[in-house]
Amino acid sequence: MLKQYLSICWFGGDPAELPVSRPFLWKILTFYLIAGLFIQSNLTDPVEAFIQIFIELFITCLFIGALLIKRKTFAQFERVATAILFSESFVYVLALPMAVWYIIVKETEYAMYPAIAGGVLILWSCAIISYLLKGILNYALSLSIVLSIAYFMITYLGSLALISM
Repeated sequence: MLKQYLSICWFGGDPAELPVSRPFLWKILTFYLIAGLFIQSNLTDPVEAFIQIFIELFITCLFIGALLIKRKTFAQFERVATAILFSESFVYVLALPMAVWYIIVKETEYAMYPAIAGGVLILWSCAIISYLLKGILNYALSLSIVLSIAYFMITYLGSLALISM
């Protein structure tokens, strides 16, 4: 099962064929929270990081729910949620060294390099989400791209905006 979800992060396999398992979803959810908390707490206050990661998760679930209700395919929630949270967790794992690298070079002339690498990871994450939306929900590629960018903006920038209020 892990191999199938991992292949999606490399744009392999058919997202619509991903197996569904509630215990696997809970494991991925737990890992997502831990990895997200670790990264966010290295970039901001730990309490703020805790609140932010839960806001991100809540917004993610709302986003997935809205897409599925609109398409009247709410039965796909576990598959879509597992796939998105798995891919986001995968990107978090790749972002861990970037966060450490950023902490090391912060306030130096090299601080832009981990930021650039982080930007590449964000683009990759959006591409994976787009691939998932196209594969599972049969959206057109252009709509999948727009939705994945909207997902990023709403989830991550939205949570930052809510935290700063």
